Amino acid sequence: MATINVSEPIVEDAVIGKGTSWRALVIRRLFANPGAVLGMALLAILIIAAIIAPLIAHYGPDSVDILALNQNPTGTHWFGTDYLGRDMWSRVLYGGRVSLPAGFGVIVIAMGIGAPMGLIAGYVGGIVDDLLMRLVDVLLAFPAILLAIGIVAILGPSLRSAVIAVGVATIPGFARIARGSTLHAREQEYVEAARALGHGDFHIIFRHILPNVVDPLIVLGTLSLGSAILATAALSFLGLGTQLPTSDWGTLLSLGYEHMFESWSEVTFPGLAIVVAVLGINLIGDGLSDALNPRLWSG
Repeated sequence: MATINVSEPIVEDAVIGKGTSWRALVIRRLFANPGAVLGMALLAILIIAAIIAPLIAHYGPDSVDILALNQNPTGTHWFGTDYLGRDMWSRVLYGGRVSLPAGFGVIVIAMGIGAPMGLIAGYVGGIVDDLLMRLVDVLLAFPAILLAIGIVAILGPSLRSAVIAVGVATIPGFARIARGSTLHAREQEYVEAARALGHGDFHIIFRHILPNVVDPLIVLGTLSLGSAILATAALSFLGLGTQLPTSDWGTLLSLGYEHMFESWSEVTFPGLAIVVAVLGINLIGDGLSDALNPRLWSG
């Protein structure tokens, strides 16, 4: 008996060609999107620059040049210096090694908790659905940044606390998307067929439901990554995230804004790093959303 792989469907259409796998089609459409390619390039540059920061930074992030305080960009200090004479080029590079992983950490927490909540609520239904969704409603009752600040106040200011706080505040979106997709998928014929064949709930969820929930979660995760980086930077700016001597982009903004009229570069370049990261991620998310939308295949 022939079997159908639900997680990797074969798309047969005159527009896109016969025998094209779903994943291959999505990847092809993603790389055909100029905005998505630009976004991937911007994000790749930031990630690579953060990884090789020790090789391309002119100075250590905490090295002080007392003869160059609050200096705007020069040939020696490409991004200028801060109020202690520290090289901003080096500090922005090293800041990326904190801000970028923090954003990914937020998404891991939010998706790792929210997606299973939505899957269970949507598949089981009944009182389990009601209880889990009321918990989500409680989280939604608070503005995300205020909820994150409250959690950090309980856990204590630190980068780990900021990541956990923003991750918890981001859970509702993943839970609702997973639940909605699960409610739709569980009524499909292939799920009914799996039940008729005697497959258990565990098999049905992971073999038939989850593959149809993953795509919207990936899109949401990509789009939420930019917001996560921005939120963790905001908490660091307020002194609730990364603590000195470690600095992320938010901390650099916080340290530089008091001297911005003496040296505009102290806030400009950390701010630009955040803008480029969020812009690149959003471009990728938009492109991925289009690539996963069958209604746009003929466009």
